[in-house]
Amino acid sequence: MAYSIKEIADLAGVTTRTLRYYDEIDLLKPAGTGNNGYRYYDRENLLRLQQILFFRELHVPLDDILLIMSQPDFNLLGALENHRTALRNRASRLKKLIDTVDRTIATIKGEEKMKEKELFEGFDETKYEEEARQRWGHTPQYAESQRKWASYSKEEKQYIKEESGCFAVRMVTTNPNAKPDDPDVQAAIGEYHAYINKYFYTCDVEFMRNLADMWVQDERFAINYERIREGGAAFVREAVHIFCDRKKKGN
Repeated sequence: MAYSIKEIADLAGVTTRTLRYYDEIDLLKPAGTGNNGYRYYDRENLLRLQQILFFRELHVPLDDILLIMSQPDFNLLGALENHRTALRNRASRLKKLIDTVDRTIATIKGEEKMKEKELFEGFDETKYEEEARQRWGHTPQYAESQRKWASYSKEEKQYIKEESGCFAVRMVTTNPNAKPDDPDVQAAIGEYHAYINKYFYTCDVEFMRNLADMWVQDERFAINYERIREGGAAFVREAVHIFCDRKKKGN
């Protein structure tokens, strides 16, 4: 059965503009194009779009989805089983967080008294480690980062984490008149690039550029810059792109 672009958009709850963009980047090509120039999709396209939306639900960037789904050994059934596990884990964690919220409200109202540790039930920073493995586990950067991090002492790890906190404000800058190519901004990005290379992995300019794109696409990262200044995520992405362009030209 053939579906028009509007029909598949309505079925999936996405916009036709999104589907055209997926076609443009080779993420979801239509099954065919009619003599009238209209795109037509089949059931295989529906299953592929479902996969894309599952990955997006797990906050995987489009570039990574394309890379994953383009692999010769990509297995639809295996991917679905992984999605099911990830979503069940998320549902379980959200249930715990909702329970923590309910109990905290009851505690504030004087209806219950929570122990200190119970205030933080459901919060789990290790979830980001698993997400990182899913996103970048196939890359040499991930393997190098894992090796380096395992080699640090507890004190070194704490120092590295503390050092990372100083970069966000300097890269985005609270100066409303600053431009992405201002020397101070570019210097901060250069230091952050060196920091990544020193403590985590070999970060070439294209990988750095992709990181900056992710900071805008993923609201969990974007909000860190938006807290500093409105439009901060877009500002730092533009600044990083300028830095990468200059590095590529050898400036």
